Amino acid sequence: MKKTLYVISLLTFLALLLSACSTNWQIEITKNGNKNGQFGFDDFAFYLETSGEEDEEGDLIETILLGQMLYINGFTLIDEITLIDEDGITSTFGWDEIALQTRLSMKGMVTIDGEEYSPVTIDVKDSALVTEIDYSITDIAPTMAHVLGLPDLAEASGDVLVDSSAAYGVMILIDGTQYQKLQSMIAAGELPFLASLDIHQGLTVYPPVTVAASAAVLTGTIPQVNGVFGHGFRSTELTTLFDLAVQEGKSVIAVEGASLPFNLRNAETTISGDRDGNGYSDDNVCTNSLEVINAGMPDLLYIHFHEIDDMGHEYGPESDAYEQAAIRVDGFLSQIYEALPAGTFITIFADHGMHAEGEGGNHGNLIASDLIIPIIFLEK
Repeated sequence: MKKTLYVISLLTFLALLLSACSTNWQIEITKNGNKNGQFGFDDFAFYLETSGEEDEEGDLIETILLGQMLYINGFTLIDEITLIDEDGITSTFGWDEIALQTRLSMKGMVTIDGEEYSPVTIDVKDSALVTEIDYSITDIAPTMAHVLGLPDLAEASGDVLVDSSAAYGVMILIDGTQYQKLQSMIAAGELPFLASLDIHQGLTVYPPVTVAASAAVLTGTIPQVNGVFGHGFRSTELTTLFDLAVQEGKSVIAVEGASLPFNLRNAETTISGDRDGNGYSDDNVCTNSLEVINAGMPDLLYIHFHEIDDMGHEYGPESDAYEQAAIRVDGFLSQIYEALPAGTFITIFADHGMHAEGEGGNHGNLIASDLIIPIIFLEK
């Protein structure tokens, strides 16, 4: 009996030893050959996604998108990456071509187009687009708080970009609006109202999805601070701009589309839906927003147009349906602007962009089309 227990204990010890070896890895991250950081199993474990499949040893395959690891190490807009193994062999890839499917496993293996690599170093080359970014989505809440005379958001990492004051504030989210597509439509003369504004290139957070971006825009913080890492998270424990406004005795009203993707705590919220049965909700968002303004302007008004994103998912960002949704929103923005009282500070922004995928479109990856967003500040 004692011999049997000894054998079992030895086998258990060996299994634990092998397990420890398989997860005892570190990948050095360099930027243009200069050390930038490192990433290991302990950093990796929090972000695991289980595929439900097993590897050759019978272990569950658990991975994350490589983009998640790169974002944690401070990268956003990337040109290419080079994987370097322990023998110094290098493999270089254009990032946009591999970003959507490249994953990192719990054993430190990178899979690209079905091929596995075991890098000890990943060298990252930034995209030239990095130098063209003006704003961050995390700048919106600190800027609005400053303009409305509210206290600072204690945890916010974003900057105050406008040094002025206003009686009222309006935040307008045009969901899923890709920056480059917006500019091409403006150049074609299709968006007259937006063409009259000063549109800046901004950067959203990763993953570029509505819930993560909503938390960032309301708290002025990144997901690692506000705790909203993507799908499955619908609220944040941090103080939001709405919380702060209500604490200071200000009124907050939110007008949403056909759904409420994120908890807009401390805002009196209207879900617009498709109340006129025409298949769209944005026209109802516009109508409800105008009713709020005409009934007595609140101190802070939040408006969320959904249809550009909806059309992008269904038909893709180059589709006529996507363009027509943007044209409709341009008209709604003009109507809302005209109705606003003097002394109103307005920000118009997207939560994320969009890339073509299959017969439609998608977002959520560490690529320029998903990450770069329009951000606009204007006063009336």
